[in-house]
Amino acid sequence: MNDTNLTDILEIKPPLELETGEGSGWALWVLLVVFAAGAVLLFWALREPKRAPVLPAPDAEALRKLREVWGLLPSPVLFARAVADILRLYLGERFEFHAPERTTEEFLDELHRAPQMTPPQKDLLGQFLEFCDLSKFARHEPTEEDCRRLHAIAVQMIKETAPPLPGALPPRVTPPQLTT
Repeated sequence: MNDTNLTDILEIKPPLELETGEGSGWALWVLLVVFAAGAVLLFWALREPKRAPVLPAPDAEALRKLREVWGLLPSPVLFARAVADILRLYLGERFEFHAPERTTEEFLDELHRAPQMTPPQKDLLGQFLEFCDLSKFARHEPTEEDCRRLHAIAVQMIKETAPPLPGALPPRVTPPQLTT
């Protein structure tokens, strides 16, 4: 039995005709609406400027931390250490010193060579840090009055060395008197 129907190649069927009536246009419209919505979203995302978070100025941040440190006043040693650390970090950020990694002597040596602070400020800072080192390393416990004075000195140093605000007048400098 030789079945020739199974081995014969069948004829190719002609392509199907698609209807081009009113019902087939809806898919095109949906596609256009999706494309337009995507284009609008892309335009909005690219148009909206990405703003970097505004970081507070080093002086404002240091003054904020000094306000918060008052909670440590019942522990004078911790208070003095915190105030000294805040001032060291501020000066390190403000004048690009590597304050936290340095000993007090190294820090003061680097500071004395830097022109950003006046000699009286440098001397006051040296006394401040040496006093803080006493409580840190020599087990000296400062009094509450000592702590308040340390805090006041730190605030004074930050305010005196803070960068001027835009549009502010430069600090008034009294020229030295010449003796004849």
